[in-house]
Amino acid sequence: MTYSINCKDAGDPVCAHTMYGETEEELLNNAKEHGIKEHGYTEESWNVEIAKNIDHFRKIIKNL
Repeated sequence: MTYSINCKDAGDPVCAHTMYGETEEELLNNAKEHGIKEHGYTEESWNVEIAKNIDHFRKIIKNL
């Protein structure tokens, strides 16, 4: 099964990038890479952000 999450759904008003993964772990890893590369997160700030908002992220994950 493939999972996806879109930046706009995650709360970014401008970025329409969609990340994919075969598992939830892979998807969140791809989201982290995008967040670091495109949105200025550091590994540490991403970990804080995902920990605070994991329920929100899980609610917006789509199964394809």
